[in-house]
Amino acid sequence: MTISSQNPRRIAVIGATGRVGTEVARTFARLGWSLELTARRMDGLDALMTEFESFATTASIRRHRLDFLDGSTIAEFIHVVGTQPLDAVVVAGSPFEEIPLEEATIERFTRQAAAQVGGPATLVAGLRPALERSLAPGGPAVIFFGDVHALHRPRAGATPYLAAKAAAEGLVGLLAVELAPIRVMGISPGVVGWPDDWPEDRRANYLKRVPLGRAGTAGEAAALARSLIIDATYCTGVVIPIDGGRHLR
Repeated sequence: MTISSQNPRRIAVIGATGRVGTEVARTFARLGWSLELTARRMDGLDALMTEFESFATTASIRRHRLDFLDGSTIAEFIHVVGTQPLDAVVVAGSPFEEIPLEEATIERFTRQAAAQVGGPATLVAGLRPALERSLAPGGPAVIFFGDVHALHRPRAGATPYLAAKAAAEGLVGLLAVELAPIRVMGISPGVVGWPDDWPEDRRANYLKRVPLGRAGTAGEAAALARSLIIDATYCTGVVIPIDGGRHLR
């Protein structure tokens, strides 16, 4: 689907079918940006394409299959998307996984490391020429999503996932230096959408340690991503918690 456009900004949203990824895509669709949307399964993108067709904005929207565990899909995405100027990349998708440490096999650690660090870093490196051709007033930006329980407030029960998220947050500073003057920033969420299998008592117990006393929303996370990309033009290498203060206690 292509909607007529007059040189709109262009953003790649990686993991567009997840809660946060969908809200990021929706936010920039409403702003009239051109969208490059990815998911591991293409059928999940169909509903988004249908929704965005109804928006009275000027943008082009394309969908792509991308799986960070499959290097060929990364290479294909870079080949297709990296031929034109690109203003932003948001890496929002991630395979959340809670398992006891004694079940954390080397395969699980390897899979999480590829999905959270190796795949995203390879992707952004490949898109560097397209980002460097951006004419955005504040320059191009890359956003990674971490997890507040990776570095700020460690917890048990999800070590392969959280270790990889800690590495993803560490990647922010490294790439901010490697890719300068491309801006690279991170968002470190607490709960911005409950895991489906968390019962009410676990949710209530979690909120006891959140100073703001509530869960956040995917929309709030998307709003922060928008602000970092569009407004925070003198920021790079920073990771910002969005957790209602959960990192404080």
